[in-house]
Amino acid sequence: MDKTNYKSSFKKNSEKKRGLRAIRFYLLLAAVIAGAGFFHWKNEDGAFGRETLSHPKVEDNRTEEQVQNDFSAFTQQIFIEEVTDDSITLNFTLKDPTKFGITDSKPTLGNYSLSDFQDGIMSDENWLASLESFDYEKLTTEQKLIYDILHEILKTNLKSSELLEYSECLGPTTGIQAQLPVLLAEYNFYAPEDVETYLDILKQVPHYFEQIIAYEQKKSKDGLFMSDATAQAIIDQCQEFITNPQDNYLITIFKSKLKKMEDLSSSEISTYQKQNKEAVTKSLIPAYQALIDCLTKLKGTGNNEGGLCQLEKGKEYYAWLVESMTGSNRSVEEINKLLDQTLTKEQKRMSRIMTETPDAYYDAQDVKYPCTDPAETVDWLKQQIAGDFSFLSEDVDCNVKYVDESLEDSLSPAFYLTSPMDDYKKNVIYINQSEEYDLSQAFSTIAHESYPGHLYQNCYFQSTNPAPIRSIINIGGYTEGWGTYAELYSYQMAGLDKEVVQLLQSNTIATLCLYAKADIGVNYLGWSEKKLAGYLEDFGFDSSQSKTIYQSMVAEPVSYMQYTLGYLEIEELLETAKSKLGNDFSLKEFHKFFLSIGSAPFVVIEDRMSQWIEEEQQKKE
Repeated sequence: MDKTNYKSSFKKNSEKKRGLRAIRFYLLLAAVIAGAGFFHWKNEDGAFGRETLSHPKVEDNRTEEQVQNDFSAFTQQIFIEEVTDDSITLNFTLKDPTKFGITDSKPTLGNYSLSDFQDGIMSDENWLASLESFDYEKLTTEQKLIYDILHEILKTNLKSSELLEYSECLGPTTGIQAQLPVLLAEYNFYAPEDVETYLDILKQVPHYFEQIIAYEQKKSKDGLFMSDATAQAIIDQCQEFITNPQDNYLITIFKSKLKKMEDLSSSEISTYQKQNKEAVTKSLIPAYQALIDCLTKLKGTGNNEGGLCQLEKGKEYYAWLVESMTGSNRSVEEINKLLDQTLTKEQKRMSRIMTETPDAYYDAQDVKYPCTDPAETVDWLKQQIAGDFSFLSEDVDCNVKYVDESLEDSLSPAFYLTSPMDDYKKNVIYINQSEEYDLSQAFSTIAHESYPGHLYQNCYFQSTNPAPIRSIINIGGYTEGWGTYAELYSYQMAGLDKEVVQLLQSNTIATLCLYAKADIGVNYLGWSEKKLAGYLEDFGFDSSQSKTIYQSMVAEPVSYMQYTLGYLEIEELLETAKSKLGNDFSLKEFHKFFLSIGSAPFVVIEDRMSQWIEEEQQKKE
């Protein structure tokens, strides 16, 4: 599960830098939480459905070939600018940058400041103007899709131009400080030059964190600083990471990575190890300590211990955050109504099952899955999805690793690390062995991350050989909605009774809806902790659980909304396709359509699905 929205791999999971940098996801983290139809609204013409796409009419005297060539050059320019914005993004996106025309990139972590955000808005404005100068009808089918995706994303980004100061890159689970250690640990060493770039990056962390500190100080001065509970959670997470500096995770793992490089001598390995240890102990750890000191000093300066809506423009910012991170253009009010309807529907379904099949409830409490070992589960799932999903090359592999003990408290149960677009067959999934998580019940979580979840999602799309720019576009609702869909699908592969499967699915959906309701309640409607506790009490949550949920919603708004709304959007697409195609509907073909589109706002996907349905109907005629 990727919990928020960054502008690059390093900066992922926050809307922190503007422009397209906000849409690349690398750590796809598993969720911490384990009779009505869907809500629609009317267009101006009175028809039900989502708003339609629009394309400005332009006078373009270029030939069709010229337009297509110029468009490719334009999107390639965006790709190169974005992917070289920081070295971690570049490393996680491309194995061989030279094949994409990138030859002189310098080690950098980028910049983080309000002026940087403003520059991003200017870039978005310029890119949107350039995009709209192309004659849409002269583009290829793939280019039209890219045009529509970029057009929607850029328009959404520009809506935040007056809300830049509300951005936040720190968070207990999704913040830079929480995810940076894993990104550094998994930084790819393809050649000695990558090791040297990595060491330079470590030395730049203090300067980068200084920018973050300055930004947090400004937020404090402006009355926009985080709650004390959030600040303390981040402080605790940072402190845990830097405990025992000489044995830090990034020191112990570095040696094993170097040994896998065939072109390094023992002398070179020894030299690099010394340089790494010095960089970790004298640059990285002091940077974390400086962040701890800053947050400790700023605690108590925030004017708001509640949700975003308590701030002057917080409600507006939350609405934008929902649209930006989920890829859905439903209003918050419409989403809230949809959640209520879905929650009621799933409650009725669960009640019916438990009434008609009482044993299903007890069986669901003690599910025995076909696999419990994470690596074995990944392999088992890969074989089981064959019926409803297209085949992936056998040489797609997955290395299952375990979260370091120093990071267990700050990371989710599992996450998938997105592979480079030119080396997508090699994949990594991390499992958190914290006592908080029961690995014997991690089956559906691993499905969320592997097959048919994020790993399959990423590898299938990359196997279609998309344009490079598509690798830096990632809509949270699309990505996490699919992860949730995969998680629910996995129950029916586990050999469980039908009623147990339905009960587990409904319980998951209902739980997600409750978290999304809490998110809206706290950050948009102004619910207090007491009011949230009163709401959740009706669903069996005690005061301690409600407090934890409240603090989570305050700390990281919209994180869970990506799972919930993304899934509901996919489910609506699925039900529409079934209704339109009837007996001619094929679940495998629907999966193929959805995954081939790739990450995109749902208005774009719905537009393409209308075309796909017509094509499917013509096949049967």
